[in-house]
Amino acid sequence: MEREAIFDLVCNRRHFLRNLGLGLGTVAVASQTGLPSLFAKEIYPAGKITCLISQKPGAGYDILARGISPYLTQYLRAVSRGAKGGSIVVKNEPAAGGQRAYSAVFKAKPDGNTICIFDIGFATETLMSKLDFDIQKFTYLIRINFTTRILVTGKNGFANWGEMVKFAKQKELKWGVGAMGRAIHIDSIIVKEETGLATRFIPFGGTAENMNALLRGDIHVAMASEGSVSGLIDAGEIRVLTQFAETSDHPGVPSIKELGYPALSGKLGGHRFLITPPGLPKDIGNTLTSAFKMALSDKDFQAWAKKNNIPLNPVYGDEADKLAKNIIRYYQEDLRPVLKKYLD
Repeated sequence: MEREAIFDLVCNRRHFLRNLGLGLGTVAVASQTGLPSLFAKEIYPAGKITCLISQKPGAGYDILARGISPYLTQYLRAVSRGAKGGSIVVKNEPAAGGQRAYSAVFKAKPDGNTICIFDIGFATETLMSKLDFDIQKFTYLIRINFTTRILVTGKNGFANWGEMVKFAKQKELKWGVGAMGRAIHIDSIIVKEETGLATRFIPFGGTAENMNALLRGDIHVAMASEGSVSGLIDAGEIRVLTQFAETSDHPGVPSIKELGYPALSGKLGGHRFLITPPGLPKDIGNTLTSAFKMALSDKDFQAWAKKNNIPLNPVYGDEADKLAKNIIRYYQEDLRPVLKKYLD
């Protein structure tokens, strides 16, 4: 019995060593011939990438995400040769004013498989409610674009800024602000504080609801992002009273600087950033940034963006991260005393 046990032990040991040698030999051959190996690391991206959008399908961020997705997939595979993944799945999470989408990306694994287009104006949300994530800790890879704000009235509304000011000296302006506490509302507060216009803010759910109220005559004026209402401007349904920039893109319409409020030029607007969960590895971040840079530079994509009135003015890498942090600080710290009386 003892001899049989020893014999089995020896045989099993020989079998183990023979298999071990075969396995190591296979790995060695694979490494020399370029054949795939069980031990080889997958090239990023290895699977699908989910792009979370905090708006409903058809809204500005959603259109941008769906428009750039095929180009991003193409250039991800060009940057990471041999990558098997890279297809973009756009997932809309519009609940709670974007909180659900941003919370999901914050809690996702930092492996590059979850990205998000983020409105930096969401920083104001931290002034009103306690969140289960910290926007300071997101990985800010790219500022995709910046859209200036404009003040608009209905086609039968004020003829110009001066007529609006004259009216506001007699009666209170009804000013549509979209959702309370969101970026448009906050920027409207800043304008009221700077200009001293007698204004009553009226909240609506978003840009579409805001514009509908303006067209119905329920409000006198409304603030909007340039790109989101260009169709209504072109159709003559609304009229631009001023653009919150140093110079105006609208013939015959003065910029806010030209109207005597230089402090309001350039600060008010919508910044769209590409973000990922905190702690994204540097190599994956570089891959995503390179692919996005190539996609945003693609002539076909640029033509598509122009056709859809989407401005492209990207900022990349450390510069984008620094810009994001400065804007967050501006909303959370510099504006806190001004905003407190409106948001408490």
